[in-house]
Amino acid sequence: MSNPQRRLITTGYAGLPFGALSQCEAGCVGVLGVPSEVNTGPRSGTSLAPDALRKMTGQLGIDLPANGRDLGNLDLSGDWSGALMQLVTQMVDQDIVPVVLGGATDVALAVLGALPDLPVVAAMPLARRDVAARPANTIWVGLNRGQSADVWDQISQRKMDWRTARQLDEGNSDTLDVPERAVLWIDISVIDLGHAAGSVGLNPGGMKPETLVSIIGAMSCRWQAIVITGLAPARDTRGMSELAAIETLNAALNNG
Repeated sequence: MSNPQRRLITTGYAGLPFGALSQCEAGCVGVLGVPSEVNTGPRSGTSLAPDALRKMTGQLGIDLPANGRDLGNLDLSGDWSGALMQLVTQMVDQDIVPVVLGGATDVALAVLGALPDLPVVAAMPLARRDVAARPANTIWVGLNRGQSADVWDQISQRKMDWRTARQLDEGNSDTLDVPERAVLWIDISVIDLGHAAGSVGLNPGGMKPETLVSIIGAMSCRWQAIVITGLAPARDTRGMSELAAIETLNAALNNG
């Protein structure tokens, strides 16, 4: 982990003490920042997200509804993706829930790569072929109308469950078939840009923040890992994007 990180921020995410994985106990969470940066598209700033989320929880006095440790930020030199996969696998094997604060999409792909046989609940605007190809079906939350035909065919053929942002905002979520155990991937770009300016993806017609919090909070699923990506905090001077991410994470842990 990054020692400068611990000097700059004296308290971890949501008041958790900074510590090492060896200090985490079974049944608790381990919060890990992975400040990777997007390398394509007109919007950037995902590398700032882990520290911005820590700072926001401190400013708001938000506590995490779970015990654990903040493991600091992962060192991104060398094969950081492989190191992240190894760390996530180790945590899950010890019954510790990894809460991974990204970062770009590659952070989530590494987390999913460490847990290849688990289903995924993906809150994101566009479905991905590599995620749809996983052995266990994915539940897609908050899709927009921009799905590519081949990925849509793949989702339809495997009879994956899905809801569009509009359906969810209108309250159509009661029949979602939520698995008992899954990985939760929250990409902040699933939220409409008008409600959360600090997202990497431009998603007009996306979900309302309160809808995302409500939908995830209502899922009675035992989350094996939670990963947040797509947050570019410097683009949201009001901090509404960080707040949406924090409230969704707390909702997941309250009921997961």
